[in-house]
Amino acid sequence: MSEEAVRNIALLYPGILSQYLEFIRTIGTGETTCGFYIYDPEPASNVQQHTSFQQYNSESNRNTFIQRLPVDTLMIADSGASWRYCLCPSMGQAVFCLDMGPPLLETTAEDFFSFVASNVILGETEA
Repeated sequence: MSEEAVRNIALLYPGILSQYLEFIRTIGTGETTCGFYIYDPEPASNVQQHTSFQQYNSESNRNTFIQRLPVDTLMIADSGASWRYCLCPSMGQAVFCLDMGPPLLETTAEDFFSFVASNVILGETEA
């Protein structure tokens, strides 16, 4: 990914983890050999638009859940299942799993490089 694209992401999402920025600067985004996807950040509130979320959650749950997410929660990866992996700079260096049904946000790795090592390189996504 170009330095300008990485800089634009950093400007658009202040506080985004430096490990994530270093990864996309060096490796880039897209599908990995394990079928895992790393992508440009997307606000977690956009999860309402995903079919999985709409199938798993009623209108009342959707509104309640999205309001409970910290506003800086950013989706940055997935494995094609009904969850998204997120960064939340206000909550530290961890990577979180955003499960769409039931709606949960749980820590999955202590930092982005640990997440990459266990999920992207070794292919140990959650079941």
